[in-house]
Amino acid sequence: MKKFKALSMMLIITMLLAACGFTDPDEEPKNTEGSETTDGYSLLTIANPADITTLDPQNNNVITTSAVLVNIYNKLVKRDASGEIVPDLATAWEQIDDTTWEFTLTEGVTFHNGDDFTAEDVKFSLERVANDNTLQQYSVFNKIAEVKVVDDHTVHIVTEEADPQLLSRLSTVAASIFPAAHFEEVGAEEFFQHPVGTGAYQFSDWKKDNYVELTRFEDYFEGEPNWEKVHFTVVPEDSTRVAELLTNEVDIAFNIPTADIDRINDNDGTHVKLEPIQRVIQLWLSTEEDAPTADPRVREAIDLAIDNQVIIDEILLGAATPTRTHVTPGNFGANESLYDTYEYDPERAKELLAEAGYEDGITVDISVNNYYTEMAEVVGGMLQEVGITANLELLEQSQFAKRLFAEDLAEGVFVGWGNDMFDGSVLELFREDNVTSYANEEVDELLNEAAYNMNEEERSEQYQQVQEILAEDRGVVYLFQLEGRYGVSDRIDYTPRLDELYVVDEITLNE
Repeated sequence: MKKFKALSMMLIITMLLAACGFTDPDEEPKNTEGSETTDGYSLLTIANPADITTLDPQNNNVITTSAVLVNIYNKLVKRDASGEIVPDLATAWEQIDDTTWEFTLTEGVTFHNGDDFTAEDVKFSLERVANDNTLQQYSVFNKIAEVKVVDDHTVHIVTEEADPQLLSRLSTVAASIFPAAHFEEVGAEEFFQHPVGTGAYQFSDWKKDNYVELTRFEDYFEGEPNWEKVHFTVVPEDSTRVAELLTNEVDIAFNIPTADIDRINDNDGTHVKLEPIQRVIQLWLSTEEDAPTADPRVREAIDLAIDNQVIIDEILLGAATPTRTHVTPGNFGANESLYDTYEYDPERAKELLAEAGYEDGITVDISVNNYYTEMAEVVGGMLQEVGITANLELLEQSQFAKRLFAEDLAEGVFVGWGNDMFDGSVLELFREDNVTSYANEEVDELLNEAAYNMNEEERSEQYQQVQEILAEDRGVVYLFQLEGRYGVSDRIDYTPRLDELYVVDEITLNE
């Protein structure tokens, strides 16, 4: 039975779900010669638990894909390691009026195929995603009415209405710029088999479920890139990723098990980096009339039954921070009073169930992306203690995503959700008909106002009010903000980013 309403495409961009892949034994094997070479910078190898899903950044919603594509393409603006918006293919920008922004473009930039970068490429690329409703990022950009070419190195981006989030949209990987003439000549299918961007690294090869290979772009406009070659290898099994790190076959291994942290730190030549990422673990609960979780007392009971800190300490070994909001510090509109805190009261949870008429307990079906199985199982045990039976449906990531988009998940959904726009607009998840059937007129009104409010102080206050309402009403049960767990070779200097992207040229050799 469908419990969740349609997920708007505007929100799909925030779905930073880890994917799972399986290596085909008949595929060409990945390079396992190790990353150490004569000049040191020849090869960088990064092991991920999942393959990319596409080479089209405008038709993607998965962070493991964006983390690779960010090296192939550039945008008008980007976020630096601290999360600030800085120049990329634009050197300057200004807002002319509420609906028009002028961007001055970087001169002397060439695409990987030798084409010169001009304003026509910006117009083509942004209008593609703004007008093609088959693309997964369409609803993020469809507020763009037109991109006007002023001259070869100046554009005006015109939005349908005031859009306070335009710069944030343009900073995402989905705003990547393509060479217009080449794209139109070869067509989309051919283009994304052999993609061309202006990035520091150019596409070389993709062996599905095995690896993606990028090579240095010698004519990169910001100077010669560090690494001659980069391999993003697909290693689904946690133990194998750790083993390859310990034997110098990879330089970075993402999402290493907490149980292996000491082993990696104690090994000669490797260490673990723990850094906050945008992903917040949360439990969505249906509020449709026939669901027991439609009663706010039941949702509150579920929240009070979960000891967030126990999960953080025992499962994640401290690599997370409890939260009652998704808009965590470092994001626009964060309500910091709801961060680094949680509520736990199992006795009150039992009382609330009784007040709701469920003295004998209830059963709640919960769909789980199997990436988070261990956490979900612990939550299920805690719920059982107060009389709530959680039937966990464990789904492989691609199946989970498919069923989410088909509105075919259970009345509860255990998910990790990101925020790549670094903005309180992630709360759009709970606006009107999105994601769950949760409805609150005050929330809808505040989010509608914030979507067009060009007064940053007022908009921030509106998002903070929404967070307070959701926390009180348990429109969603937030658990904690994760820290990324990266196993790293001592030969490199690498600091993981909040947005989980691998910006390869930020990774250097240790002296």
